[in-house]
Amino acid sequence: MLFPLREINIDGMLVDPAAVLLVICGAMFFLVRIGINQFIDLNRYVWRRPLVEIAFFVILYSVAILTFRPI
Repeated sequence: MLFPLREINIDGMLVDPAAVLLVICGAMFFLVRIGINQFIDLNRYVWRRPLVEIAFFVILYSVAILTFRPI
């Protein structure tokens, strides 16, 4: 396991690992979103683009949480 799900110590403050994964997934989401905007005109294929983007972010975050959970 690359990233164990336990509290992360930042200058004496314990941070929940889900919050750290949220920030990492947010950065990955924006990079993927820029890539999609460059190569695919997503507006032609979806009805409500913000709804699709939120769903994609939730899927990305869920996969990250399920990947790094303890066995």
